[in-house]
Amino acid sequence: MTALIRRARETDAKHVALLLTELGYPSAEADIQGRLHLSLSSCTACCLVAQSTGEIVGFVSAELVPYFPNGSIICRVTGLVVSPHHRSSGLGKRLLSDITDFARKHHCSGVEITSAEHRTEAHRFYERVGFSRTSFRFFRAL
Repeated sequence: MTALIRRARETDAKHVALLLTELGYPSAEADIQGRLHLSLSSCTACCLVAQSTGEIVGFVSAELVPYFPNGSIICRVTGLVVSPHHRSSGLGKRLLSDITDFARKHHCSGVEITSAEHRTEAHRFYERVGFSRTSFRFFRAL
């Protein structure tokens, strides 16, 4: 399958919302359009989509984050999803490769991605593409 990886646009909001809903994050098109607007106008964010035959089948978002302890900048992947019908086709790897290019361009010390404990397939994928489990994440809702 051939797919074009390109910068997301606000007009992609409907398709990105559907992908995020598939991932377990129900999202309204208007909300996603607002999030895309903020991200696309930021020099510290990157949002990409994978498009195949006119359909958006993958999405990745990332943010540059100062890492205070050592003074570096890391690139944090804040969202990654590939449509179930297009998984295991190399799209996730390509999306992460383009995010890695974004991180290198901004002199990041590394790329960070988090994943819920129950997403074991995703964990195996991240390890296959070169990520290592390095810590535990703790979170408290407000």
